[in-house]
Amino acid sequence: MLPKLHECRVQDGLTMVRIYIDIETYRPQEECSFVEEKIVSVGLLIDETPYQEDSLNVEVEPVLLNEWNGMKEHEIVAKVQDHIRMALSSHRFTVIVGFNILRFDIPLLLCKSVQHSLGKHEEVSKMWHNCFTIDYFQQLLAANGNRFKGLTLDKIVKVAKDLGLKSPPYNTVGADIKELYEKGDYDKIEEHLKRDLMIVRWLDLCAARRLIEKAIREGKALFRE
Repeated sequence: MLPKLHECRVQDGLTMVRIYIDIETYRPQEECSFVEEKIVSVGLLIDETPYQEDSLNVEVEPVLLNEWNGMKEHEIVAKVQDHIRMALSSHRFTVIVGFNILRFDIPLLLCKSVQHSLGKHEEVSKMWHNCFTIDYFQQLLAANGNRFKGLTLDKIVKVAKDLGLKSPPYNTVGADIKELYEKGDYDKIEEHLKRDLMIVRWLDLCAARRLIEKAIREGKALFRE
């Protein structure tokens, strides 16, 4: 029997909140990661529904913080921090959930907080530390032979569909964002952001556990060619 993925599961929505997070950035050149990387949009799903699969039937409206709606980068980052502080102050458990957030989203938000002098460094670090964090880029290693190769959201969705799991639609990838941003096609960036959040919530509430169970049961990596 597999261990539970989340040791902090609580059914009372007022006791726990899950914040699904995804950020979109503009990077002029691939090698400019973190050096010349601008946050242009952040999406948050602030979810107080019970931690169970049936909660997928409850729609949670995303909070979108966008440059094209008049917000500068430092205002976007500050607003994200405000939402997390509010969650921490009003819930016993605040769980930050995403895909590759330990390697990208959270470190970049921390970097930008320092860059824009958004509070004392130790206080911002403690804020993130006080959250529980679930990163499905890490969690799904157990379904991929402990290797990162192949672990992309589009590949995960394709494999899940081949296995008969019903997933939210997914038809753009992060690599498209640079071109969309340069064209000013902001509606498509927002749509991509919303889809990312929906996919991660779906993984969190049901699909990741089923994928891991199948991989362990059959003794194979699901996402590698």
